[in-house]
Amino acid sequence: MIQAAVSKISTFSAGPAPAETVLRGTVYDRKFNELAVSYRLFSLTVNPVEVSNHRKVAEALAPLIGGKPESLEAKLKDSQRYLELADDLDEQKAAQVIALQLKGVSCKAVEARFYPGHTAASHVLGFMGDGVGLAGVEGKYDAVLQAGTFRRSNMADIDFQGQESLGGNSTDLILTLDIDVQKKLEQRFREYLSAQGAEKGMGLVIEPGSGRILALVNQPSFNPNYFWKANESNRVNRIYNHVLDKELIRPILARAAAIEREGLNGAGLLPETVAAPDYGFTSTMLDAFEKQIQLYGSVFGNWESGPGAPEQPDAVPSVTGVQVGVTLASLVNGGWRITPYVVDSIYDHNTAKRYFRNNDATQKSHVLDPAQSVKIRRELFSKWLMEQENLVVFTGEHLQLLKEKAFSKYSMQGLFVGLAPAKQPKFLLLMAIEQEYLRPMPSEKSYKKSALEEMGKELLTLFVKEQPAEVSQGKPPQKNTENLRQFFISKRLNFRETPGKVNEPIPVMPMVKGMSLRKGLQQLKQYKMKIRVNGSGRIVAQYPLPGQSLAGVNECVLTLDTK
Repeated sequence: MIQAAVSKISTFSAGPAPAETVLRGTVYDRKFNELAVSYRLFSLTVNPVEVSNHRKVAEALAPLIGGKPESLEAKLKDSQRYLELADDLDEQKAAQVIALQLKGVSCKAVEARFYPGHTAASHVLGFMGDGVGLAGVEGKYDAVLQAGTFRRSNMADIDFQGQESLGGNSTDLILTLDIDVQKKLEQRFREYLSAQGAEKGMGLVIEPGSGRILALVNQPSFNPNYFWKANESNRVNRIYNHVLDKELIRPILARAAAIEREGLNGAGLLPETVAAPDYGFTSTMLDAFEKQIQLYGSVFGNWESGPGAPEQPDAVPSVTGVQVGVTLASLVNGGWRITPYVVDSIYDHNTAKRYFRNNDATQKSHVLDPAQSVKIRRELFSKWLMEQENLVVFTGEHLQLLKEKAFSKYSMQGLFVGLAPAKQPKFLLLMAIEQEYLRPMPSEKSYKKSALEEMGKELLTLFVKEQPAEVSQGKPPQKNTENLRQFFISKRLNFRETPGKVNEPIPVMPMVKGMSLRKGLQQLKQYKMKIRVNGSGRIVAQYPLPGQSLAGVNECVLTLDTK
């Protein structure tokens, strides 16, 4: 009844255009490369009931939206409800449509979010749904990126220079990430995992002295442009939420504890022996040193938080990847445990000013005596020092066995840690891989035990040679036209005509949000799509969104929640 009533309401597009909406803020890397950017597009809709001459309208619109006039005319004749003929018109084409003064034809401005790097830094950036940030910096700083004012409580790390609120126009985020470093690490890491037959892994490039994250990699990854197609496990930020066995870094911890016990005037460490493999330290003594350097402490960043390891007495000692990175950084930066961060500053277009982090925003605590920490830095990694390459390289492997009721779960973990330059490290590269099954080792021709180490050394050497420039002090540039071109290409490549007769109407996604799963499946049954269900309870989110065209769409994702 409602649809029938709406179809009789006259709509005209010849009136004055409404005021332009402010687009969502852009997310940049440290060199102002676009990582997430919004574009204003226009959707073209037609009410066939108001169209008196279908042929004329079809011939006028076909050159602007593509396709044959005959096909468009058939759609107009066979439909009694609103049709969305295009959803990716730019401002120039929208103006041409409005200039045609066609009754029943209208253009509506819509905002589209695009991630030019696709999978690059996806776990840092997160994604959006229904116009709202849902994960990563998109979710954590949704109030900042959305148009409108925001208060200091929304960005406690940023110095507002005495102002209580900012915004009013768009506000951009500038991250510490370097997209060139990020892409190099991602590409090599994927190649390595593929060659070794592994699927899961994590990587981190951090400045030990400042806590700035230059790159963060999680595998398997996902594309935030199509985040609903990714499994939930792919969207998990593994380096913050997945555990590694402490045994991977036991040699480093034991050596650091031995250097501290020796004191400032010690004669030097004796080598490990069969009788004292950990320099004579017992597990209890090592546990005390681990607590001193806060190995198991929670790591809260300004975009993500990672839980500490379980503190139950019978729990398997384990740490997250970011805890390992923070701990090892504290052993070479003068004994400071520095919380890593990824948001460097914001640019407020309303005041045309850039606002940087507070001096005290980075959480720092001394976990080692200053003088002692200098000695530890000098002597700790001498065992793994490669003077010719000016690198410090450490690798570890461990087979973890976890009991799950009557079953055993195996996890084969490998770790690489590299520091460069050796004396005053500016880069800490951490990479970890995991296989949750036992398998025979690959043949000698395709496998090298040092493959992970060789890849890490090559990357570290490259990072030192091509050191990322310091964060620019200027304002963001105009939007990148090449990224806009790539956006339109990806939009049109993703579009597929529905197979069938020319006059077959293109279905649209129904509203199932708020329904029970049973009713939702009944609504979707007629569309013959593959349906993936996440969670339990009632439907709280759906992709595609209600009203979107199902042309070329063969999959639907429903998110359920009991609350």
